[in-house]
Amino acid sequence: MNYLIKILFLITLLFAGQANASNNNFVGIIGAAIGDIKNQKNEKLTNGSKIFFGDTIISNSRSNAQILFIDQTVLTLGEDTELTVDEFVYDPNSQDGSFISTVKAGTVKFITGQISKKNPDNLEVKVPAGTLGARGTEFVVLSESNNESTVVLLGPGPNNTLGMIPGNLILSDGINSVNITNPGFEAMVKN
Repeated sequence: MNYLIKILFLITLLFAGQANASNNNFVGIIGAAIGDIKNQKNEKLTNGSKIFFGDTIISNSRSNAQILFIDQTVLTLGEDTELTVDEFVYDPNSQDGSFISTVKAGTVKFITGQISKKNPDNLEVKVPAGTLGARGTEFVVLSESNNESTVVLLGPGPNNTLGMIPGNLILSDGINSVNITNPGFEAMVKN
């Protein structure tokens, strides 16, 4: 329960900080950092560190991080992971926006936020051999060094009994696409 209270507190700080931020490139914060987490400037990231548009977040061996974005999207980076925030535009009043990220290597769990909820086509994840569109759901991306990427839909799917908004994933290699609608199902794309 304390963990949930901490997350809610950090989200509150995030929105308060976003309203007062003089730098419009502020897009989120590190909600939890364990181990060696750095950005593209080799600056150490810790709990509460700000994330900006264009940042690359790198979690090294035996390290992981959770990033809370201002639209309530939550990303959890596993060890040996590199993720770049390619585009992040969000208007908290209208909840319109666009979020594009690249998982260069490693494992990232996504819980989609308001951008995907308002317009599912506005959340895109790039992987070395393709792209992934997420339609309001929770999923994991595993991007390996051999240019092979696997995505797993965690849920909820269209037939959930929890009353949650169903989601799906569309994985494309640029020529072919696969639509994943059942939780627990996965697809792979390889270069």
